[in-house]
Amino acid sequence: MRNSMRAILGVIAVALFTLASAASKEEKNEYPNATRKDPKPEMSAGVQKDLNKGLDFVNNNQFDEAMPLLQKVADDPKASKYAHAMALYGEAQVANGKNDDATAIARFQEAYQLDALPNNQQFQVLYNIAVMQIQSEKYDDALKTLADWFKVTGAQKSEAYALQANAYYRLDKYQESVDAMKKALSLTDKPNESYYQILMASYAQLEQYDEAAKVLEQQLAKNPGDVKLTTQLATVYVKGKQDQKAVDLLVAAKQKGLLTSESDYKLMGQLYDQLDKPKEGAAVLAEGFSKNIIKPSFEMYKLLGDSYALANDDAHAIEAYGKASALAKDGNVDYVRGSLLMNNDRMKEAVEALRQAIAKGSLKQPGEAQLILGDAENNVDNTPAAIAAWEKAKAYPSTRQMAEQRLKNHKGGKGPVVVKKGKTPG
Repeated sequence: MRNSMRAILGVIAVALFTLASAASKEEKNEYPNATRKDPKPEMSAGVQKDLNKGLDFVNNNQFDEAMPLLQKVADDPKASKYAHAMALYGEAQVANGKNDDATAIARFQEAYQLDALPNNQQFQVLYNIAVMQIQSEKYDDALKTLADWFKVTGAQKSEAYALQANAYYRLDKYQESVDAMKKALSLTDKPNESYYQILMASYAQLEQYDEAAKVLEQQLAKNPGDVKLTTQLATVYVKGKQDQKAVDLLVAAKQKGLLTSESDYKLMGQLYDQLDKPKEGAAVLAEGFSKNIIKPSFEMYKLLGDSYALANDDAHAIEAYGKASALAKDGNVDYVRGSLLMNNDRMKEAVEALRQAIAKGSLKQPGEAQLILGDAENNVDNTPAAIAAWEKAKAYPSTRQMAEQRLKNHKGGKGPVVVKKGKTPG
């Protein structure tokens, strides 16, 4: 935003500089519907010399050299209101160049309030204030400024409505943002890409996902190789509960070699899982790891393990969860890994995994972890450890009854507890 503002100010500075040097030159009236009488710029030769030199320094980013000359004009009681407005304008541009938004806005406002600049410049200064207020996150102020701008200019300009839509969006006024941006788009044949982004985002915030998708589909039709638009559209499809369309879109993009980031592969993997196609999801994620597109992390190893587990590929799930375990901050993934190991009769490994889960802590199912640890310990004939784990499981309401039953059976001499294979807990 600041770079855009600098570009705007540069253009206007040149226009004002030209005006100061050749006041008599006729220029196009940019605001034919304005009711304000267009004042004629007037200043003495000496003041014009200082002002032109100061603005020349501003245009060359020589701010320290510019300020004494601009202040000299601004402080000169004999200088015209026009000269004062020009000097204040120059000071505003200096402040903007030094990232002092508050001072820049204040100087622009002072220049505008003098009501001395020709309409083209006077109204552009007001517009600049709105731009800088948005840049400074003063969105309510920007909307008030824009309302004034529309009123005094009588103008219908695309960029002004787009700026208004931006401010509404930042204030969570999404329907107002949609209305303003649709107006902006109706007034131009060459809209900025950001117009569509704000319109799409506003629709998404309103949960009007079909409308958001239409905006993105139109843009993607014009730029079929745009990865950002592709993934945005896929995300909108997901939010609109059109998972299959999202997957189809991403598969086609992947075949074209467009998907090259970890987030792209992650999204595909998650979508396949949501579509009850975890085998395909696991394959995509595994490919991402093999190509070094997906970097080792707890989140991605966990997602890979989940996909394999949903696909009933326990061996690969256990392997992925093991890699996630090394990066885990709590014991939950070890709990799931231990459960899978038990289901696959790998009891010694299950004991180790479940002990790690409990040691790391912060478990979502602490009672269940103690209960099945007791089962695993029992199945490797470590009776004291099994009893100790079951005793701890009694402390949790969700596992108290099962733990008491196991302890009762064990004391009753009914033999070892055998855990049948079943769905992995958690």
